[in-house]
Amino acid sequence: MSLIARKVVLPALAVAGIALLTPAMYRDYRIFMSYGPGGIPYNILGWFASNVVLGPFGKEMLSTEIYDRHIQAGHRTSHLSSVPVKARERPVVGPHAVPQRQLTEFPNGSIKEKLIQEFVAFVARNPHLVRMANSGLELHADALFVAETLPEGPTLQETNGEIAHIHRLKDSSVHVTLAPADCKKVIESGWGQRHALSGVSVPRALTLGRKIALPAEYVLIYAPRTEEEVAFVMEVIGASVKYMTGSDGVN
Repeated sequence: MSLIARKVVLPALAVAGIALLTPAMYRDYRIFMSYGPGGIPYNILGWFASNVVLGPFGKEMLSTEIYDRHIQAGHRTSHLSSVPVKARERPVVGPHAVPQRQLTEFPNGSIKEKLIQEFVAFVARNPHLVRMANSGLELHADALFVAETLPEGPTLQETNGEIAHIHRLKDSSVHVTLAPADCKKVIESGWGQRHALSGVSVPRALTLGRKIALPAEYVLIYAPRTEEEVAFVMEVIGASVKYMTGSDGVN
């Protein structure tokens, strides 16, 4: 390529590339901001971190292969008696690794309130197992933590004692950590999916020292749309508490 060509063609190609990328990047940023506040900064820095820092560590979210391996290794315990097949197709979930949110199938206000009421009532019935506090994973969500009187096993240590939380500011979906057999059930029945970073440990050098290491059993439960679905989501939360505390004494 001649000197003139390099001076004219290459800059022109660079400008054209930026012109093509900028609308796509802006659309992606708008999607990110539509989630509402989550576990990373709710601004362009958070968007950059989600795409560039955390995105490369993201994994496929619908496979149950990892749970099959756990089950074959003897981890067959299930805390969900039955899981009905979800009545509709899965909601569309945003493309970003963090935060993980639905883009469709939002519940109405009364169902959102019903879920929060049931969540609070669950805590009141089970103070021997759980306590409520602000999520350390999401930062802007009500979360269940293991009661301070109980020991923390290895999985609880990965989440700093956190068991489940509701994304009350946006879609009312729920993150829980379930037994491998129950992860398989809810994913195959259309009720949820893995987190993109489930089973991943991101080097602290990339996260300014913040720990990001989620257990493989950390899954998203889609937002309930009816009172019947609220009841089932609460059953899933109860199963998570049983698994994470090692206790069947859930009220």
